[in-house]
Formats: sequence, C-alpha cells, structure tokens
Amino acid sequence: MKKWLLVSLLMVVGLITGCGLHFPTGQGQYYRVELTPAEWGFQVDSSGTITIVGNSAVVLSAPGAPAAVLQSAEVTYVKGDGQLVFANEPGSSFNIHVSIPEGIVCPEDTASCTKETEGWAYGWAKSEAFNFSMEGKVAEEYLRELNNNNPVLGWNAHVVFHAVTTTGKPISWEQDIHIVFPLSSG
Repeated sequence: MKKWLLVSLLMVVGLITGCGLHFPTGQGQYYRVELTPAEWGFQVDSSGTITIVGNSAVVLSAPGAPAAVLQSAEVTYVKGDGQLVFANEPGSSFNIHVSIPEGIVCPEDTASCTKETEGWAYGWAKSEAFNFSMEGKVAEEYLRELNNNNPVLGWNAHVVFHAVTTTGKPISWEQDIHIVFPLSSG
C-alpha cells in the first residue's frame, strides 16, 4: 500500500512539473529581472564614439511571492572562457530601490489589490520599470580585446540581486546577462 502511495505521489509531482508549473526551490526563485532589450550592449558610430544601449528593467514576482524591495545588485563581468574581464578590480555595485509587488493579480476592474480584495488570485506580478544598463568601461575593454584579435564571444554580466521582503527577510538571486556588440536599441 505504501509503495503505491509513494508512486502516486511521484506521478502527481511529475505531472504538475511537466505542465510547466514552478515551485520555488530557493528563496531567490521568487523573483527574476527582465530586461528590454534582453541583453546588455553598445554601439560604436563612425567616429568611434561608444553609446551604451539603455535597458529598461522590471522585476517579475512568481505567484505567491512576498512583496519586497529590490535594494541593490552586484555585477562581475566574465569573458567567454570564464576569466573575469576586470581581474584586478572588485565587482560593481548598483543601488536600485524598487518596490516588488507580491505575486498576486487583481480583478480586471481593480488597479491594485491585496489578499483581502474580493477576486484576487495568485499570479505573476511586475514591478515598475527602472533603468539597468552595463557600464561604459565594459564596452571599452570589449573593443580593446576585439582590436587585439582576442575572442569576445560569450561575455556575460553575472549579477547578484539583493532584496528585502516586507517582513524584513533578506533575499538574493543570481542571473547572467549576455553582452552583445553591436546591440540595437530598438
């Protein structure tokens, strides 16, 4: 009997995960930053002037995620071979301070709601947009490497985001952002 119960339980878990439902496996899995455009990058005009492409970012909250405030991000830049772009420098820190809504959706005729609002449901929520783009020194180093015939494929920004929930619990999560040249702004 216990064997069949265990097999049934495993089948249900497999069915649920196979349908694309996601259960957070760690404290940071509740949130993800989404960029527009999806990569970091830059352009260079005919006179050699570098222009960093501006990125708009939002924090996505998974269904059931607690409300929080995204406070900061730590960024290290990594080459395609795994070596740090700036091996002799610490990573860069960005202060952000963006409110992250809890992972609920409101009835259609309601702009904002809480779990006490009639008709609310668990669902993906999105923060207000904020600017989050790469630093100019990265573009300069990328071009230096390119001009010295060094490989520049696979460069990434490894980002650790830090937030605090409304109950005071610190949460961190990691994401990698691809660095692309040239990157179109639209």
